[in-house]
Amino acid sequence: MRSIVVLMSQSSSSATTEDLSTASTPNRESMLAGFPWVSAIILYTLSWGWSLLRPNTLYWDDWDNYFNKPANYGLQVFSDMGQAPWRGFVEFCLAQLGAWTFSTVTFVMFFLTSLFIFEILGLATFLSVNQVRLITVLFLIVPVNQARIASFAVFSYTTSYFLFFLGWLFLVRYRSFKSFVFSWLVLFLSLMTHSFLFFIFLPFLQFMYLNRAKLDKSNKFGPIHVRTSLIAILPIFYLVLKIFFWKPSEDWSNYHHIYQRGIALGLIYYFPFVFLSFLFIFRKSVKTKFPSLSIVNLGFFVLGSAMFPYFAGNFFDQWSILKFNSDWSSRHQLLMPLGLALSVVGLNELFNWRKKNFVFVATVALSVTLNMFWGSQYFLMSHKQEQLVELFVTTKNKIEIASVEDEAMQFNGRGASFRSYEWHGFMTLAEISTGRPGCEALPSGSALILKSDTPYLKALVTRDLGLYFEVTPCSEVLAKDS
Repeated sequence: MRSIVVLMSQSSSSATTEDLSTASTPNRESMLAGFPWVSAIILYTLSWGWSLLRPNTLYWDDWDNYFNKPANYGLQVFSDMGQAPWRGFVEFCLAQLGAWTFSTVTFVMFFLTSLFIFEILGLATFLSVNQVRLITVLFLIVPVNQARIASFAVFSYTTSYFLFFLGWLFLVRYRSFKSFVFSWLVLFLSLMTHSFLFFIFLPFLQFMYLNRAKLDKSNKFGPIHVRTSLIAILPIFYLVLKIFFWKPSEDWSNYHHIYQRGIALGLIYYFPFVFLSFLFIFRKSVKTKFPSLSIVNLGFFVLGSAMFPYFAGNFFDQWSILKFNSDWSSRHQLLMPLGLALSVVGLNELFNWRKKNFVFVATVALSVTLNMFWGSQYFLMSHKQEQLVELFVTTKNKIEIASVEDEAMQFNGRGASFRSYEWHGFMTLAEISTGRPGCEALPSGSALILKSDTPYLKALVTRDLGLYFEVTPCSEVLAKDS
């Protein structure tokens, strides 16, 4: 953990009362100069390295879209969902190599994204170099989006994430026409994850802010206005193409629906920070008097931009964000790391007693602890699936299975429950009938309840979960119900 101490000492030695409007220059000598390599690699590996321990494991929708399916099955699913025609292409290529490729590429791509955000934030003159370092580290490790472990199912989210920040970097850092065209195309491709249709507002704002002098002084409609307009119409252009060329099937129409209640809930949270953010960013006197608060508010503004599309789509409410056992809904936290990191670093500056970075250190410790704990759950969940198949093998010749229920939930990542297609996959691997009609349809069968009396830590050390089936004849179940 020496690297954390080094990072802390570097931050503590900086002047925290510096005017954020005149802080570190964006024109560093070289790309990634000052990037916290050691701290970032160590903390990121501690937080997310668990995803590489058993990389061939299938989780959640992986069983539905990948297991025993034709190579092009995922492409057809995405087409039915009304997704962009290029979504699923990378998955199709990686699937030819094996399931392990998804976990490995996901791990690498999320880390590479931190390099992009380090350079993007380096252009913000109201952030010091040390603040950018702290934000980058937190951006990597904040405990959100553990659903990335279901690599095949949500890999397109990872691809969009990578492409979006890559496009953002080229948009704001480079001035050439070729760089702009590249950034525009990459940002367009990233919109296959539809929450980016709203989140693209952030690079658009930064681009306008960095080019505000040209936009203000130019009396004629020139190249800078053309570029600004092209960015502004980017999400509209995508939506028009979507309407005409890749509509969802009837079964998936509700997946793209926008709800008035969700919009209202998102606006209640979001718009107060819009006003305050513009006040802090564009009024130098406010930034000078309240530099730390400006970073905090900017963080909440970015966080609101990340959550608003998920509120609007009714994917979560104000309380589900905080659920400890969130099943697989943590995938809706995809865009939250940047806003959370900015907010924490702003609070760290605001309450930086004796320059000890207590808020930052506490957040790092909590983040790594939660990531490692949830990671251990997914690790045991992988073993659970394997041992469950073995348990089915030893049981299949003894009883006729009418139903199966899981009560060994302590080994499931973030309280995720097994879906019907997951049970279907386990039973297929055990070479038994995958039908589970229930006791009313199969009164001669038995109801199985999966249980374990093995403590969590013992299971983690021994990798033996002690799974067993509690078997109840359907005749008893029916008699009890009646």
